[in-house]
Amino acid sequence: MKCPICKENMDMNLRKDAYFVQDENWYKQNKRYSEFLDRNKNKNVLLLEFGVGFNTPGIIRFPFEQMILENKNWTLVRFNKDTRSFYNLEDRFIEIKDDINNFL
Repeated sequence: MKCPICKENMDMNLRKDAYFVQDENWYKQNKRYSEFLDRNKNKNVLLLEFGVGFNTPGIIRFPFEQMILENKNWTLVRFNKDTRSFYNLEDRFIEIKDDINNFL
């Protein structure tokens, strides 16, 4: 994909190299997300995880599992062909291995 302004090659903003954009807006949104998690830690929460694999598991996959371990009222539903977890999340972990397009 080419930049519409400078016509140079573009790439997705993934945490994969030194070019990840972590600007003022990123910090603002990160703060809002942290506040949301804190406000809801004692409530019933359902985390929906769609197609998150092992490319960058430390961004969503592993943190979601950690949240389930720490919050007894939270449940994780993982939509993925590879639903394995490295933790025993008991009955608060639902695996959906069907194709997401067919399921939805």
